[in-house]
Amino acid sequence: MIEDSTTIEEASNKSGLSVEDIASLISGPGADSFFEKKGEDELEICCKYSWVTQNISQKVKLREGEIEILTNLLETKFADHAKDYWTENDCITRDLEHRTIGEWIENEICFLAGFALWFREKEKDGDIDLSSLVSEAVGQKMSADAQIDFDRKRIELLAELPSNALSVLRDMNPAGKIAYRSMDMAIIKGLSEGDDDYAMDMRQRTQKNQKPWWKFW
Repeated sequence: MIEDSTTIEEASNKSGLSVEDIASLISGPGADSFFEKKGEDELEICCKYSWVTQNISQKVKLREGEIEILTNLLETKFADHAKDYWTENDCITRDLEHRTIGEWIENEICFLAGFALWFREKEKDGDIDLSSLVSEAVGQKMSADAQIDFDRKRIELLAELPSNALSVLRDMNPAGKIAYRSMDMAIIKGLSEGDDDYAMDMRQRTQKNQKPWWKFW
């Protein structure tokens, strides 16, 4: 049901639940927070997403305008995003035995925020400015930029959010911090493998601190 409006019968076929179970779910207490019912000749139901933003705003401090932007992004873009990245065998699916759908969505937002913020901070005139990252790694001022092969379409879901909101969402759980830091690690690893001078400078700089270079970050 994430991807589009659907009838109760279609929802039953997709989910494996009976028509009676679907009807009970969409008419139970609090169901209006999660489902919208529309249609005159035939009842159709679709998902709402404002409850996700409400849950997030209770965990982290987002500004009022940021909450409005995130709510609008989820309402208008999340269905297509889930269809592109959560589809298996032509059906959007997630393991709901170990996580609720709310946890899945929050984790995806947090994960994407980490990547989106990294690119927001590093991008300059269409290139990725790696000067500060490389300079810190080798212990001297360096100038470096690059074109990075990355699925930028995936992080477009959060493209309209300001940097403050991306930072807050990144730090909401470990997934965002891991995503953000993994970009640094991938760049440094790529440079060290491709350039012996960079590798030697990084080893010398981190060995003085008695830390393996990959933990330096």
